[in-house]
Amino acid sequence: MKRLLLLPAALFSLSITLPLPAADAPPATGASTVTVKPKVESKLPEPTMANVPYGTHERQVLDFYKAKSTRPTPLLFFIHGGGWVAGDKKNPGGLDQCLKAGISVVSINYRYSWQAQIAGVNPPVKAPLEDAARALQFVRSKAKEWNIDKERIGASGGSAGACSSLWLAFHPDMKDPKSSDPIAHESTRLYCAAVIGAQTSLDPVQLKEWTPNSRYGGHAFGFMNPNDTKDRDKHFAEFLEARDKLLPLIKEYSPYELVSKDDPPVYLIYSAPPAIGQEQKDPTHTANYGVKLQEHCKELGVACELVYPGAPDVKHKTPYDYLVEKLKEPAPNRYPPTIGNLHYGSHERQVMDFYKAESSKPTPLVFYIHGGGWMGGDKNNPGGLQEYLKAGISVVSINYRYVWQAKEAGVVPPVKASLEDAAHALQFVRSKAKEWNIDKERIGATGGSAGACSSLWLDFHPEMADPKSDDPISHESTRLWCAAVNVPQTTLDPQQMKDWTPNSNYGAHAFGLASFKEFLEKREQILPWIAEYSPYALVSKDDPPVACYFGDAPAIGQDKKDPTHTSNFGLKLQEHCKEIGVPCELVYPGAPDVQHAKIEAYLIEKLKAPSAK
Repeated sequence: MKRLLLLPAALFSLSITLPLPAADAPPATGASTVTVKPKVESKLPEPTMANVPYGTHERQVLDFYKAKSTRPTPLLFFIHGGGWVAGDKKNPGGLDQCLKAGISVVSINYRYSWQAQIAGVNPPVKAPLEDAARALQFVRSKAKEWNIDKERIGASGGSAGACSSLWLAFHPDMKDPKSSDPIAHESTRLYCAAVIGAQTSLDPVQLKEWTPNSRYGGHAFGFMNPNDTKDRDKHFAEFLEARDKLLPLIKEYSPYELVSKDDPPVYLIYSAPPAIGQEQKDPTHTANYGVKLQEHCKELGVACELVYPGAPDVKHKTPYDYLVEKLKEPAPNRYPPTIGNLHYGSHERQVMDFYKAESSKPTPLVFYIHGGGWMGGDKNNPGGLQEYLKAGISVVSINYRYVWQAKEAGVVPPVKASLEDAAHALQFVRSKAKEWNIDKERIGATGGSAGACSSLWLDFHPEMADPKSDDPISHESTRLWCAAVNVPQTTLDPQQMKDWTPNSNYGAHAFGLASFKEFLEKREQILPWIAEYSPYALVSKDDPPVACYFGDAPAIGQDKKDPTHTSNFGLKLQEHCKEIGVPCELVYPGAPDVQHAKIEAYLIEKLKAPSAK
């Protein structure tokens, strides 16, 4: 089954140094927590919403940190460590890094096992684990309100929080569609999990076989004085003796027992190398747990990356690397293209996918240009695809040469390759109008970031058709019907950028320069290029209408948290378009006069309008 993942507890620089509690005794608080050194952050962000209750117990609360985005964001679901007897949701690991990557974060508290034991919950570990599942369902119920992609949730945590994360990753879906409680209808599955110092099994026999001086886990099943957390690890012998009686409960709450072939991928990291069958300095957080889980996952076909000092085949040095890659990876194509990887040029990147809408008459077309700073990204899964096809609008999604490839090939300036590829791809599409049943007049462009800048460049650029060319494709028009874009850079003039947003740092790579400082210094020399490839410089009164969408409110002349995607770009373009007489709708949080809340709504209305532009 498709499962969602738990995200790692903290970003840490990996030498590898993951300080863990002393091995021979529990900490003074009774909590065997994994302490991971995060990147030093001058000031951690405050929660967007703090202490949101997801249940009635005082510990059933969570903090939500919202990443800025006009589209639903992936989410890190953080479960703190502390042996299920201590710890707190404050300052979740990887917080700042995830927010900067466009990943929202939830950090939860849960009932401690000693509280559950006093309340008569059997076994006590049921409370913290099922609280985690309930909190996950609650978060999914808020997906629309909090702008979350409920499919892309990854869990993370350290020690007991890591064990809880793995339990969620491997447990069958606990949703109850028949429940009278709508929150219970939500899935408990994860997309991935990345954890630190995880206990992968709660079976005392396994623990003793893997690590003879194991002492952890009895408290999860009630072998502890609940009024003294220091008593937590003193009853392992009793736990081992009662193992056979407890086996059904162990099988329910031990991650190792729950692994099945449909589970999501996981990542585990430990501070010391494994030594199966040998006593360990810290038996509670030994990599022996990771080795045995990885072997088990491999047998069942579940991806499990294991990292420790000297580990082979390390692909991701930190949980953060892993989580960002997994949560931000392109989704598999849910709607296979009608024609895939069709070449519009000779370069390997000059390919496109065509999705044909069902219609007896020629259809409008959305021309999608992916983002990625002209340095990365892919045409897979163009945004809004399903909505466009349902509205009877065909879709083309293109790849194009990256600027670094253009620089290596001697293209000057490098951005010329990316932008002119988009123009040539558009001409190629028009040359296929009859064959593909396309209305070649009604083509609207869209994309995000660099793809948005490319779309605006096409929208504002004078006609590039060449009727005298020997190539019939070059006879086709490069003009658009409209464009609607997400977080575009509307200018590539470094002076304008600095004037609008003082901490601007984007655009040098487009012209083959090494830094923004060099970009500013050489501005006068490259001004003709800027005039040719900057959308703002190209606006004229005969241009088609545009809409620009941003995740922040503008503040001209002020530093911005994300200067590369600030709505300052949009506000200045809108002012410029208004002066010239080109319709430009601007959407951001709190924007006035919003007529189309979504890009898809704008394009569908414009492309399907019965009258002219």
